[in-house]
Amino acid sequence: MSLKKIDSAVIKKVPAWMLLLTAFITGNVIMMIEVVGTRVVAPYFGVGVYVWSALITVTLLALAAGYGVGGYWADLRRRPEWLFLIILGASLFTFLIPVLRYPILTGAGQLGVRGGALAGSALLFGPALFLLGMVSPYIVKLYTEKFEKIGSRVGLLYAVSTIGSFFGTLTMGFYLIPLFRLNTIIVSLGSILLLMPMIYFFLFRTQRRLLFFFLLTAGLGTLVFFPHLPRSQWVSETLKIIHKTTSIYGELKVLESSTHRTLLIDGIIQSGDDLKQGQASPPYVFDIGSLISRYCPTAQSALVIGLGGGNLAHLLLKQNLTVEVVEIDRKVVDVAKRFFNINPQQVKITIEDGRRYLRQTDKKYDVVVLNAFSGESFPSHILTKECFGLVKNTLNPQGVVLLNFVGYVQGPHRRATAALYATVKSEFAWCHVFFREPRSRFGNVLYAAGEGQIPREQPADANWAMLKERKVTISGWETALVVTDDYNPIEFLNRVVYQRWRQLVIDSFGPEVLLN
Repeated sequence: MSLKKIDSAVIKKVPAWMLLLTAFITGNVIMMIEVVGTRVVAPYFGVGVYVWSALITVTLLALAAGYGVGGYWADLRRRPEWLFLIILGASLFTFLIPVLRYPILTGAGQLGVRGGALAGSALLFGPALFLLGMVSPYIVKLYTEKFEKIGSRVGLLYAVSTIGSFFGTLTMGFYLIPLFRLNTIIVSLGSILLLMPMIYFFLFRTQRRLLFFFLLTAGLGTLVFFPHLPRSQWVSETLKIIHKTTSIYGELKVLESSTHRTLLIDGIIQSGDDLKQGQASPPYVFDIGSLISRYCPTAQSALVIGLGGGNLAHLLLKQNLTVEVVEIDRKVVDVAKRFFNINPQQVKITIEDGRRYLRQTDKKYDVVVLNAFSGESFPSHILTKECFGLVKNTLNPQGVVLLNFVGYVQGPHRRATAALYATVKSEFAWCHVFFREPRSRFGNVLYAAGEGQIPREQPADANWAMLKERKVTISGWETALVVTDDYNPIEFLNRVVYQRWRQLVIDSFGPEVLLN
């Protein structure tokens, strides 16, 4: 029997529907791995542009290498067994992601945010994506028996695979990540891939059903074992994770010791309570209260963009202000209610993007506070000249805007801080900057700005007496870059701060707090 006849006999054992289903499933899983990958590495490297760029780069390179090797191998081994063994390999590498996540990301963290995100993503997701890239040329080889039909058949395969990618992206981002643990999602993806060789060997290779039963046993064992791997809730002898959840915007953890309760989003501290004294622990919260008393002493209403644990909302309520909060993440609101005593009866909370709310509202406020961190980064679209124009439109004539940013105020890494000053000043008549930390360190940089006349200074609290001595000299900042919607390099300008801030968390709590 000729080799051509042998190939034809083998190909006939795999009907078109099986090959199309394989294209759909693998296209689906590829995009699901890429999307969930950002959430896997986020606790260690954040979710900024570097992480997304790293994941996209790894995906494209792995798929490109897979396409090339897969096409070559398909010409050498035109047998469907090889196709499904490749998918089996991709399944096994997917199962390994939760197991290898901790050691790989811990090691990759030594390379910094950019290098670490790229190296960690390559080691975790590269092998599975490479093997999945080999699938497409293999299916093309098995599906196209006649040269004259190659255009229509390849077009159909690409269409089916792309539709699978569409559903994978939509399902992962909109439903799976907000509803399930990451390990459960990843193991499910590995199981879906494992199902394909199981179906093939059971239906089309009857003499190899023993392999099917082996794969079935392995798959069931994995499903039972992995989602229930023991998770240590203790980060150290004195610090415990009392709550953990994932939303479409980030991973939320609530840590508790005997004296403090802390909210982390993507591994970065967002809020904290001193349990013994029953008050907020971040000093910048009291500084914002002092700035409101100084620059808008008659304030009655405040809008806060960004809830976190609600430290700032609690303080403003104590200053007898009517407080409204805009928070984009519903799960942050749930955590603030459950663990940080936020009462919706006292604080009106709107689930919405901050800038979108500013654009749509017709309300006026005496104070607007921009405090919307996600991990270590501030949503860059809220830091542009155009957004500050929207803020100005929501303020009463004597109103003030306060911005909490994290950065340096001197040295080569202050460019982002200076750019924000120039941007705020381009929309407001005056802008003052305060920084309570030593000038050589990074920390909370507070901006106070307004259009009205600055009130005469009145006798104030002791915190203001300290804070006014920490006013920053902004000589030369007026000529810094004005950030706009068209050109917004804030993440790039502040990249060193992001890296050092995350390292500070690792040094304070240990890497376990990021990956546990």
